[in-house]
Amino acid sequence: MTGRPRNPAADEAIIRSTLTLAEQLGYRGVSIEAIAAHSGVAKQTIYRRYPSLGEVMLAALASFADQHLPHPDTGSLRDDLYQLLSATFAAQQQVSGELNRGLAAAAIQDATFATRLWERLIESRREVVRTMIGRARERGEVTHPDDDFLVDLVFGPMWYRLLFGREALDDGYARRLAEAVVAAA
Repeated sequence: MTGRPRNPAADEAIIRSTLTLAEQLGYRGVSIEAIAAHSGVAKQTIYRRYPSLGEVMLAALASFADQHLPHPDTGSLRDDLYQLLSATFAAQQQVSGELNRGLAAAAIQDATFATRLWERLIESRREVVRTMIGRARERGEVTHPDDDFLVDLVFGPMWYRLLFGREALDDGYARRLAEAVVAAA
C-alpha cells in the first residue's frame, strides 16, 4: 500500500522559499521552520522529503543550477568554457555562491553529506564540462589525455575564488580561465 502521491507544488514552494531565504538571510540564517513558514508547507512535509536542512539547501542549489546554468555548444571549446564560466561566475555573485559556500562548509564536517553533494551537484556540473571536452576532442582541439584533470582546471580556481574572494569571479576572469584551460588542453 502506498501513501499519498507527492505534491509537486509543495516541492516547488520548498525550493523557491529556500532560495529566497538564503538570498535574504544567508545560508546560516535559514531554518526548516523559516522555510515552512515562507513556503506554506508543513515542517513534517519538508522533513519527509529532506532528512536535513543541508539536503534542502542541496536540492535548492541543484534545482537552481539545472535551471540557470548553460550547456553551451558553440563549436569552440574556448567559447563553450567562456559561456559556462561567465554564467557560473555571475550566479556565484548571487544566491548560488551563498549556498555553495555553506554546502562546502557542511561537506567538510560530514563525509556522508560530502558524498551527496558530489553526487547530486558537483558531478553533474563536471559532466557538462566533460561533454564539452569530448566534443572539442572530436574537433581536434584537445590532445591532453586526462579529461578529469582539465575539468579540475575549470572548477578548481572557481572554488578557490568563491571561498576566499568571490568578487574576483568576473567576466574577465572567466575569459582568462577559459584561455588557460584551452592552452592546457
